[in-house]
Amino acid sequence: SIDPILSVPGLRRQLRDARAPKIAVSPIVGGNAIKGPAAKMMRELGEMISPLTVVDHFADLLDGFVLDRQDDALRGAVGLPTLVTDTLMTDLASKTRLAHEVIDFASTLVVNSVTVSPSDPAVPHA
Repeated sequence: SIDPILSVPGLRRQLRDARAPKIAVSPIVGGNAIKGPAAKMMRELGEMISPLTVVDHFADLLDGFVLDRQDDALRGAVGLPTLVTDTLMTDLASKTRLAHEVIDFASTLVVNSVTVSPSDPAVPHA
């Protein structure tokens, strides 16, 4: 989980204030965690196992969110600019495709009242 990293004093604020776009790719697809303990942790905390729980948890940090196509019906409830795509990465080609889509999505976002340009050094390049 990224929560222990975000608990480092001052880090959450620095991340929130950064000019680079902050985007989360949902670890929950179709009501299940793709990998790791996300669903188990949500269940133990009494939270709904949903991409929306992820959005709520990190809302103060995020400029955009990526949903899997299976969860497209949730797009309107995200409350952030949202990319809907296939997020399951089963091989190098799907990993590369998703990375490019997220980078392209990032270049469309407004961060801290500034439109992010693909030529901005704060934006990673493919």
